[in-house]
Amino acid sequence: MMNILDSLPGEKAREMEMMSMSYIPKTDETQFVRLKALEGDYPFYGKIKTIPSEAAKTYKTGRSTLVDESLMIQHGLSEGDSIKVGKTTFEIKGKLSGAIGSVGAMSSVAPVIYINMKDIDSTGLIQPGSLINYAYYFKVPANLDIDEWKAKRKTQFRSDNVRLETIEDRKENLNRAFSFLNYFLNLVAIVALLLGCLGVASSVLIYVKSKTNSIALLRCLGMKPWDAFLVYFIQITFLGTIGVLIGIGFGVIIQSALPVLMADFLPVSIQMAVSPRAIFEGLIVGISVTTLFSLIPLISIRNISPLRTLRVATDETSGQRDWLKIGLYVAIVLVLTVYLWILTSSILAALGFVVGIVVSYLLLSGFAFLVIKILKNSIPSSAGFVVKQGLSNLFRPDNQTQTIMVTLGMGTAVLTTLLILQSILLNNVSLMDSGKQPNMILYGIETNQMTELKSLTESYKLPILQQVPVVTMKIDGWKGKTKAQWLADSTMTAERWAVNREARVTYRDTISGR
Repeated sequence: MMNILDSLPGEKAREMEMMSMSYIPKTDETQFVRLKALEGDYPFYGKIKTIPSEAAKTYKTGRSTLVDESLMIQHGLSEGDSIKVGKTTFEIKGKLSGAIGSVGAMSSVAPVIYINMKDIDSTGLIQPGSLINYAYYFKVPANLDIDEWKAKRKTQFRSDNVRLETIEDRKENLNRAFSFLNYFLNLVAIVALLLGCLGVASSVLIYVKSKTNSIALLRCLGMKPWDAFLVYFIQITFLGTIGVLIGIGFGVIIQSALPVLMADFLPVSIQMAVSPRAIFEGLIVGISVTTLFSLIPLISIRNISPLRTLRVATDETSGQRDWLKIGLYVAIVLVLTVYLWILTSSILAALGFVVGIVVSYLLLSGFAFLVIKILKNSIPSSAGFVVKQGLSNLFRPDNQTQTIMVTLGMGTAVLTTLLILQSILLNNVSLMDSGKQPNMILYGIETNQMTELKSLTESYKLPILQQVPVVTMKIDGWKGKTKAQWLADSTMTAERWAVNREARVTYRDTISGR
């Protein structure tokens, strides 16, 4: 395998990474660290950020090291101090202000330190059974088709348990991860937008009801129904556009501030730039959806009769279906479907999400209708005035019971989804806060060493929380064939990496848990 890798043209670099305890003479303390031994001109792109800047090169001379900034601050270390790893004491040449592959918040658990590859043997940490990650970096010429080179050797790499990753692979994995997160956030944003639009529709309905007499008076003066509609449509559209523009402004401000606030959690520095396309899309979607939802109560203006100036209520409906209102509902569904299709690049995902929203809306509306019917016929006559007055307002004319229940129901569904996801993520690490977790774990203890190690631990009055057997296994064969026979079988459908994978398993008489 190494012969194949060495045949690659271009610059080469090598890295060995392992976890280890370190000793700090200045404070007489220990620290769990992530040790990286580097060889070659690593990294090929960019540079290791250090303070002072020349330390990125001087640490390769003598037994020197670069130490993560968080570790330096935690233990009050400075340039010229020392840190011991294994059997070797290293002089600190500088601090890492931007360790590659180490995010600031994560480095507090296992801060990284860099040493020269030629010094790794002197530490005595490389022993039989040591868990070490080996990485080889290559900067190949631009005219070399690395994807074709990789494809020809893919099977052999998997057989030897070697993972090969190119820049394109990393970009694809990163894009896939961010795409899933982006889809989820977009769907949450769509639901939030719909909730806001329901609020807009409710507010417009109340506004139209309050202006009924004014509209009737305009009708008496000779204004046509559609002209009266346009008067209030222009008002609502103007206010809606202002609201959308204010929302876009807040969005730009928040997005500009997030990279600064999340700097410790981002592995790279982000250059913030305003995207005119994103602003335009937000403007179009916000105005179109807001306008469509506000049109539903606004179109009722054309049915307001001039008789409303003389009577408190008149029959303004003919009992026929309002096809314009039905068309608006269809338009809302189509706009949401097209917009979600653009966001997710999947018509099935867009249709599924829209169907889910429609079903949720119908269920909540049906439940609200049922509640109104029950309240209308079940308020006890013996109830006090306050109770009867409060409950009666839920089904009296111009009530907003249905809109409020739909809005609260869909909002609660979104919050519940987020809480469930949060609970799933937190439950995976909840045992870390149970107070029974170890702060030191020893691996690779042989059976004949258990008694002596247990006695040594107890002599320091340290509790042994758990002894867990770990067995390393590989597949030798199945279904009457050896692994070699299966690998030679061209009809085998199993992935070769799964066949060659080394598994570390355990067995216990009880299940760990709370």
